[in-house]
Amino acid sequence: MATNEIDLLKSELYNLKQQLAQDSSERRQLDDALLESERSKSLIVSNLLGLVYSCENDADWSMTYLSEGCYELTGYKPNELMARTDLSYHGLIIPEYREPLFEKWRSETDPKAKSRDEYPIRIKSGEVKWVREESQRVVNRQGDTIGSEGFITDITERKLVEEALKLSEGRFRTIFEESPLGIGLFDIRTSRTIQINSKYAEIVGRPQEELMQTDWELITNPEDIHKDYAVTRLLLAHRGQSFKFNKRYIKPDGSMAWVNLTCIGLENAEDFKDVELTMIEDITEQKQREEDILYLNYHDILTKLYNRTFFEEELRRLDTERQLPISVIMGDINGLKLVNDAFGHKAGDKLLNEIAKILRLSCRNEDIIARVGGDEFLILLPLTSGETAQNICERIYQECEKFKEQSDRDIFHASIALGSATKIESSESLDKIIKNAEELMYRRKLLDRKSMRSSLITSIKATMFEKSHETQEHAERLVILSNLLGRELNLSGNLLNELDLLATLHDLGKVSVDDHILTKAGALTEEEWIEIRKHPEAGYRIAQSSPELMPIADYILSHHERWDGKGYPQGLAGEAIPLLSRIISIVDAYDAMTEDRPYRKAMSKTAGILEIRRNAGTQFDPHIADIFLNRILAD
Repeated sequence: MATNEIDLLKSELYNLKQQLAQDSSERRQLDDALLESERSKSLIVSNLLGLVYSCENDADWSMTYLSEGCYELTGYKPNELMARTDLSYHGLIIPEYREPLFEKWRSETDPKAKSRDEYPIRIKSGEVKWVREESQRVVNRQGDTIGSEGFITDITERKLVEEALKLSEGRFRTIFEESPLGIGLFDIRTSRTIQINSKYAEIVGRPQEELMQTDWELITNPEDIHKDYAVTRLLLAHRGQSFKFNKRYIKPDGSMAWVNLTCIGLENAEDFKDVELTMIEDITEQKQREEDILYLNYHDILTKLYNRTFFEEELRRLDTERQLPISVIMGDINGLKLVNDAFGHKAGDKLLNEIAKILRLSCRNEDIIARVGGDEFLILLPLTSGETAQNICERIYQECEKFKEQSDRDIFHASIALGSATKIESSESLDKIIKNAEELMYRRKLLDRKSMRSSLITSIKATMFEKSHETQEHAERLVILSNLLGRELNLSGNLLNELDLLATLHDLGKVSVDDHILTKAGALTEEEWIEIRKHPEAGYRIAQSSPELMPIADYILSHHERWDGKGYPQGLAGEAIPLLSRIISIVDAYDAMTEDRPYRKAMSKTAGILEIRRNAGTQFDPHIADIFLNRILAD
């Protein structure tokens, strides 16, 4: 072959390759475009509020494609109705409608004809829905029908509208009246009432006759009227579609009825050109539950103040430059643990509530007060200077003093330590501001602690004498006798001081025992004795809560132990019982026996001495009992 011919052939071969490459590129672009088109179509179809389908032109019109809307419409997944089984979409059609529909489709000869049909189907749950099917035939190049495709939508609500019109006017009036839903017909443009059933009137809380003449705006919560206007515009623009919303009706007594409304602008209401059908359901209880849950989510159950969750959300929301200066007050109740241990959590809860009242009274309406811990409070003050925050702190202290003056029980003297700090620059951290307020609060707490605890201990002693049958004179006698006995035992000065305090407060735990048990004239029941025997542990907890009383806590716990190990609450025996507890048990027993009690008369001193001697070595330490009898009482 000549060189020229070879070159020509190579040139043609090159051009062919280039053409093929171009064709291949164009084909890939076309394939990508088709793929993107299919993806877009799939996305659109999957988001349609209805069912898109394709079916074959066979005896059963078998489905070849069902969109995801199939599940929402029928309760079945697409693949369940496309499988070659007895289950099919057309099998869901109510039987008396199915064959007439098939016959209509078979008899249609125009391949370009489109059809619109309405019929009921029974869905997976067993309920019946009304649907509208809009379809057209699919033909091949020869003009033969090879299938059908279309769109099916739920029209159940519209069917209910049509039935409601019939029921409100025709022979089924009784059914209309006895519907469990409130049903009403209204003129959309004028809001004039055309008809309502008795359930509607019951839910709204007014007679039917009154509602027929009522301007609905007058009995709608003003905050919800805008919802009515918005839905009216939608009903006029979208006939046949339903719209749902919640609103509040005002009852004659001023209370609110929350209702869920379904409103539909009638599409084919010949005599009622602009008719709205409204169905209402009373959801007042549901709304109340929701409000209760929301309240609990953001409020402290005991004090009804906001809780930490709400405070932190507000902290984030208000931490903006336009809220500057923003101040924070932190507070901590003085002595709450001591009150809880001494008088029980009911007393502690009362103190918490009194403090909460004082905080509300002292702060402004816009201030955010939250209980953020057991005895801790935080107050957020937007647009508040440091000086104003300090003034609010002073008001709180003043209100605490007023409460103290007015209180008939010293133990409930409200006392709280406060610290405040202010954010002035937007660059400052609000968390740091809170930390500063906390540090200042703890400084104040240290200053208040001694006087507060002293006041509380005085109150506890007064309450102990008030509640129990033991008197101040009894305590004073125990101090004298125990001090004499302690000196005979060569106790140090520090131990003698602790013994004096123990003599006064050994029965401290009785403040937690019910009054009727302590003052009962007759014999105690077994249950009452169980309560009485708890007082050493209660006294121990109270003493542990106070640095001033902590040194005698173990002595209080053990003052009803016995030398033979049969005492309570720990069953200690012999010298395992603390020395001061062994001293007080003897002195207390002797004084109790030789003084009058509500349930018995006092025995003589001689009889008391004999009783101590008889129980030495079993109930009492024999060595200490011997010294008490022979050196203290002998004198």
